Amino acid sequence: MNSVIDHFNHHKHYFCLATPGAGKTVMAATVGKMLLESGKIDYIVCLSPSRTICESVSSTFKNLLGKPFSGRIGSVGVSLTYQSLLNGDHSVLADLVNSRVFVVLDEIHHCSGSEFVQGNAWGIQLLRQISSLATFTLSLSGTPWRTDGDPITFASYDRPDSGLVYHWEYGLSDAVTDKVCRLPKVMALDALRITKNAHGSHESYTSIAEFLKDSDNSYLDLLSNESLTSEVLSRGVERLAKLRETSPAAGGLVVAASYSHALFIKQMLEGIFSQKVVLVSYKDENSIRQIEEFRQGADHWIVSIAMVSEGVDIPRLQVCCHLSATKTELYFRQLLGRIIRVTKDQTGECFFYTLAEENLISYAQRLEQEVSGSYIKERLTEEKVVFSPCTGTQGKPNDHDISVFFGDDFVNDGNGLSSADEDLVDAPSTLVSSVLSIDAIRERVIQVLMNSQPTL
Repeated sequence: MNSVIDHFNHHKHYFCLATPGAGKTVMAATVGKMLLESGKIDYIVCLSPSRTICESVSSTFKNLLGKPFSGRIGSVGVSLTYQSLLNGDHSVLADLVNSRVFVVLDEIHHCSGSEFVQGNAWGIQLLRQISSLATFTLSLSGTPWRTDGDPITFASYDRPDSGLVYHWEYGLSDAVTDKVCRLPKVMALDALRITKNAHGSHESYTSIAEFLKDSDNSYLDLLSNESLTSEVLSRGVERLAKLRETSPAAGGLVVAASYSHALFIKQMLEGIFSQKVVLVSYKDENSIRQIEEFRQGADHWIVSIAMVSEGVDIPRLQVCCHLSATKTELYFRQLLGRIIRVTKDQTGECFFYTLAEENLISYAQRLEQEVSGSYIKERLTEEKVVFSPCTGTQGKPNDHDISVFFGDDFVNDGNGLSSADEDLVDAPSTLVSSVLSIDAIRERVIQVLMNSQPTL
């Protein structure tokens, strides 16, 4: 922390790169406390990309500072969303024009733009308002690149086509060595035999990779298959049960491809596996309260589409089942960050279940590489699963007709999902109907950080 304070003696902006789950918010709150106590600032403004993260940041700062952090009279700071800069209500910022303000920019990769390059709306507003307001800024990111290739606001680069210049880096290997993060274990499920019966023809494949090489097939065909979904969930449930033998509050996260897909997964977990499940969605105005209740409770699973993918702190999560249609490296690392936070009463392991898609496997194998580059372009998946919830299904579910549509309602800021990924699931669509029979599931274990850590 002292290095940050020393930096602020000569510079205004500080960029911290730390792996998801390493505790960036706690670090920021500690720096804020030191600046307040040394009399270098009067007020703290925290900006983050969603209401869920905003509430979590506010709670962390309030607890660590021991002072109100509500933005009201008597408080030492306020937590806002980047979106609030666009809604025209800038009264808090206007009142701080003559104050010394420490601005924390959480998940700064959501904001793009510089004085030379026009970026997204959030980035432009930051440059216009925060640059003149802030005495100091602390930019935080665990995945500091944008899928659109635009420069991150307040970030510096060696050259336009080179990597990010950051002031402090704390990678996954460092966090695991320091016992700040758990050692992740990635299980990629593959199928030794996939049979596709469609339009009177029969096709056979010996792996998921071979299946996806056929241009007539999509990743959503796999996500929409009950049998394969059941296998992923079954293994996640079995793993979580073992963890709860010693840590009764251990929990799991399932990330779905759409709202209807999430409903289907919830009913499968409850009806087939007898699990206690919470589904959170931007559709529900009580979602923030539900996340907090799950954080403090002992239910088995929380099912989400985008709300628990980034910046949400639920330390008891130890298992993740990745059933999302989004397959970018940024999203993969953010999801992993939800289950690697170390707690006192849980083991130093976490378990990530996914399908053996080639990109996802490569992301797992690259986890020990640092991610300071910014100009990594990834093609975002713009597909969604349209799923009818199962009704009264008992035992192992049967294969079913797949309904998939390719929606144009997918909205993002260059960095993955937003609340729009849950909407319009019943919009007019191009339907693809087929029947898949999936047999002989194989589990491939991908060890991470094998050079510095013992094998689990």
